[in-house]
Amino acid sequence: MKTKILSVFLVAFALALLVRLFALEGFIVNGDSMSPTILSGDYVFINKLAYLYKDPKRGDIVVAIPRGESFKVIKRIIVLPGERFSIEEDQVVIRTNRLDPGITLEEDYLIDDLELLIGVTQSKLDPEEYFILGDNRDVSIDSRELGFIDRWHIKGRAFGIFRLKSFKYIGL
Repeated sequence: MKTKILSVFLVAFALALLVRLFALEGFIVNGDSMSPTILSGDYVFINKLAYLYKDPKRGDIVVAIPRGESFKVIKRIIVLPGERFSIEEDQVVIRTNRLDPGITLEEDYLIDDLELLIGVTQSKLDPEEYFILGDNRDVSIDSRELGFIDRWHIKGRAFGIFRLKSFKYIGL
């Protein structure tokens, strides 16, 4: 009987470890760079397999490791590979070519009085690069400072938040 219980426990532990290593991860966010979407102290769930067969999309909240760094950041994808963009009057404008007047991104998740204070003003991304920004642009350290994010450095997509202060789950 004890052997069966121990066997069930070991199998459950091994499965949980495999899921944690290869499929899902969770962590507590430290900082306000994604506020108001994700608050400091929120527990965020990440799907590590989200981009196994499909590419990240604009608006996805991802966990990534900036080039040359060892820490992870959680930010929103704003510009996709191969796109031209500029930051004009505190808004991101996406262009298909230099002469294109562009499309200004509508970012409903932003607080109205935020500014894109510093960083890149105009650029074109390579085929495997992404431009990521925090929702709270005044305090976010993102692609404006850290540079573009390579596709292989995107570790997963956030799919849920557990707000510890109010004991509430929020799907993304």
